[in-house]
Amino acid sequence: MLRESNSSFPTWAVWLMGLLTVLAAALLILAIVLGVQAGQRQLAIAQRQEVALALADAIDLQAQGNHNAALDAYKRVLQLEPDNDTAREGIQRVLALVATGPVADTAVATPALTPAATPNSSPTIVDNSAASQFQSARTAFDAGRWQEAVSQLLLVKQADVDYEVTQVRDMLFAAYVNLAAERDNEDNLEEALYLYDRAIELRSDATQVQTERALIVNYLDILTYFGADWERAITLLEELYTQEPDYRDVADRLQTARVSYGDMLVTRADWCAAAEQFTAASALAITPGLIVKRDDAQKRCDAGDTLASGLLTGTLTANLATAGTPGATALPGTREPETTPAVVESAPPSGALPRGRLLYSARDLTTGRNLVLLQTLGTNSASVLLQEEAMQPSLRNDGQRVVFRNVRSDMAGLTALDPATGLLLRFTQYAEDSLPSWNPQGNRVVFASNREGDRRWRIYATWAEANAETVNLGFGDAPAWHPLNDLIVFRGCNETGNACGLWTMNGSGSDRRPLTAIQADTRPAWSPNGRYVVFMSDGRDGNMEIYRADTTNGQMLRLTDSPGLDGLPTVSPDSTWVAFVSNRDGAWKVWAMPITGGAATVLTPINGDLGNWTDQALQWVD
Repeated sequence: MLRESNSSFPTWAVWLMGLLTVLAAALLILAIVLGVQAGQRQLAIAQRQEVALALADAIDLQAQGNHNAALDAYKRVLQLEPDNDTAREGIQRVLALVATGPVADTAVATPALTPAATPNSSPTIVDNSAASQFQSARTAFDAGRWQEAVSQLLLVKQADVDYEVTQVRDMLFAAYVNLAAERDNEDNLEEALYLYDRAIELRSDATQVQTERALIVNYLDILTYFGADWERAITLLEELYTQEPDYRDVADRLQTARVSYGDMLVTRADWCAAAEQFTAASALAITPGLIVKRDDAQKRCDAGDTLASGLLTGTLTANLATAGTPGATALPGTREPETTPAVVESAPPSGALPRGRLLYSARDLTTGRNLVLLQTLGTNSASVLLQEEAMQPSLRNDGQRVVFRNVRSDMAGLTALDPATGLLLRFTQYAEDSLPSWNPQGNRVVFASNREGDRRWRIYATWAEANAETVNLGFGDAPAWHPLNDLIVFRGCNETGNACGLWTMNGSGSDRRPLTAIQADTRPAWSPNGRYVVFMSDGRDGNMEIYRADTTNGQMLRLTDSPGLDGLPTVSPDSTWVAFVSNRDGAWKVWAMPITGGAATVLTPINGDLGNWTDQALQWVD
């Protein structure tokens, strides 16, 4: 008689199937994250293109003398991009023409009486004939007033299309070209492009004008992709650099793009491709640390190394691990995050000591200078100086770039530093610009500033590139961008100036919603998993303390209870600890406690002094 088999599925096969399942889930999450990032890049590109089209319409209407329509078109540009300097300058030029020039929205071919005749005076006749308009155009042309010359010449054509056809065409062509050159020198590239197009319509064989036009078109394409798609930006930069190596800042942008793309490849452990980018960047110019970076990537490429490393890398895995399912009911009146982690209280293991690094700013006791420092936890090593005359650092998600408030007199504003290379990029140029924070993709920065004449605090966003345009997102301060979604938490009020506290909005400044209702709540910071917002406040319990808001269920938790000052909270990379500065024992130190509440412990003393401590910043990174 045959015995029935009682064998079970092999244990090793069960483990293998489980591993494959986990790997498949990780790949799915990665695909979703990359898809969201790609979609946001496309939205940004589409918005820039829409701005360019609206600006072209405004310039076209202005050149035609249709001032009211031109003003409306310029206003449309400002609705899309509030800080567009070309639109603002266009509005000023149109208003100046309306106020001082003889140009009207439509040409008047018959004499006009101004003012009305009286018995004791003769009427003044304004000659709007083609001959009179041509003489005015000639005067403006000879004086180099190109905008006025263009407007007058267009009126000549409207009054009499056959009047001095050759001279009008030649003068109009020259005026367009010279006006385009002026706008080009002022970096009003969209307007310069439009004016070159008008000149080419008059002379299609003007090869030099066509060349200048092509350079602008290529450069605008580069600006569209710079910081959003490094591969495409590098391709376009290479083409323009080959054609005109000295054109604008093409050489500098090409090196920056190659280094940034190489840094991105390092985070993916694609060492060979990273080495190729660093090598190409070093051929353009030698910058501090670039050769070391190139040689390190080449060695790892030759050795087949697949482990990513870097000065401050290591956030990709943490970001993937935080993606989860939607949580419970959100705080009434607030936004539920687009990607909400599973609602599980994460406390550090019993007896576990915090790990990672602290990025913070402090003041040197000897020189009084503000410094940005990096302190490794769990070691006896001294803090590392990253930048002098700097404060309020914020690390990009890929760990390769730090943006900070630059307090050097000739470099005031926001500046970015690549610690591995020493590369510096100046993002803004106002000394009041403060508290920068990166978006999840690392291509935009949000910050607060009272740069305007009324000295009121507003929140701005800028592209993470040198001298990029900024967008006014509205009144408020202390902004912090969500680590995963297009969501900004900040201190602000409603449109009437009431209901002040912590609010949230999206990256365009719309969809504002309240998070807390205490005016003194400030300096919010997200946990890396996006579930919590920690903040400091002296308006809840009579002293400056640290609090935690849970965005999944609306619960508020007081974390600290000390007679000293507790502030500048930040959350550990694994979202289980909260660090903060405190003078509770008589000297400023960095303390930490579980995010679920509990006893606080000293992490590290401050290297130096905090000075006006609310002007400093603290960030916990891997």
